Amino acid sequence: MRRALAERLDDRESVVIVDQPVSLLRDMKLPALAKRCERLSWANEACQYRPIYFPARLPGAGKILKHLNQHLLGRELNLLLQKEGGRIVCYDSPTQDQLVGKLGEDLSVYVAIDDKTLTVRGEPIQGEVEAEKRLLSRVDKVICVSERLAEVLRSRVPCGRNLPIFVLPNGFDERIFDPEKNYPEPSDLAYIPKPRILVAGHISERIDWEGIRGAVKSRPDWTWVFVGPADAGMVERINTIGGSTFYHPPVPVEEVPAWIRYCDACAVPYRLNPFTRVSSPLKAIEYLAMGTPVLSTQIPALQPYGNVIYWVDESCGNSYALGLDKALSEKTDSARRQARYIAVHNDSWARKAETFKALVLNA
Repeated sequence: MRRALAERLDDRESVVIVDQPVSLLRDMKLPALAKRCERLSWANEACQYRPIYFPARLPGAGKILKHLNQHLLGRELNLLLQKEGGRIVCYDSPTQDQLVGKLGEDLSVYVAIDDKTLTVRGEPIQGEVEAEKRLLSRVDKVICVSERLAEVLRSRVPCGRNLPIFVLPNGFDERIFDPEKNYPEPSDLAYIPKPRILVAGHISERIDWEGIRGAVKSRPDWTWVFVGPADAGMVERINTIGGSTFYHPPVPVEEVPAWIRYCDACAVPYRLNPFTRVSSPLKAIEYLAMGTPVLSTQIPALQPYGNVIYWVDESCGNSYALGLDKALSEKTDSARRQARYIAVHNDSWARKAETFKALVLNA
């Protein structure tokens, strides 16, 4: 969401995405500011920037280094951003609570794309709820990706504070995910047996491995294709499912549509836990934008697309198998394909950026 919005907001504004810092303890060198900035594709004034970070946990120097990090960050942002006009700073992590009001902003916004106080398994992360409460006591507005997440955040706003919280679900990049474009089949996919079902994105413990295992047993002719960054042990988990499975490391987002196009169905097979119930699965929107059949567990944020998604039950291989049967029978149905695209055609990042700007500036 950060990059997608930044690339569309830079037509009139100067936009900087603050990425992972360069740690001097780890890298042992001080790269120049120019080497820590990357201009974004399709963007005019937007860039991705990595600040310098002095480890603030060094004995006896923690407070000094913390203030030094904040000072350097503020100074470099002043160099990268336009001087005229107001400054809006968007925060996306509870641990950034100490920065609010320190970066010269005229307006501060918490952009919550997940519940950052939980692991993907839905387990609490120590200290994160307290940090998020501090953040919510300081920012001016909140924009989050689902109604369920908005409810969680409202429960954490300090008593008596009237903090505006708005919902803006994820979208798809209309410049990349084009159902009418002819994409060449990825060479790494060409030899994989059909029919294929794609699971793209972060491969982690949020995935319903039990349901997939049951589906593989019930429909062994299907090949499950996993593409994306994998947490420790996940590739091994894929290899132990049995049947026909395939893992491929992450590919550039520009190549994802081809993987979708040459699979017979796609899946959002999430376990239902406190983390996934408040999520807004980005890949589901991208799958539907390409017109491809989609299987999903009952993620609340996807309910508006109910009539174009084949719903499956968590941990129930039989429901997955029935979904796969329906997906294959309707794969070539042009009316169904068009219905999937129509269901999400208003969810492009171009439209989301305009809504985001309106919520931040005018709401």
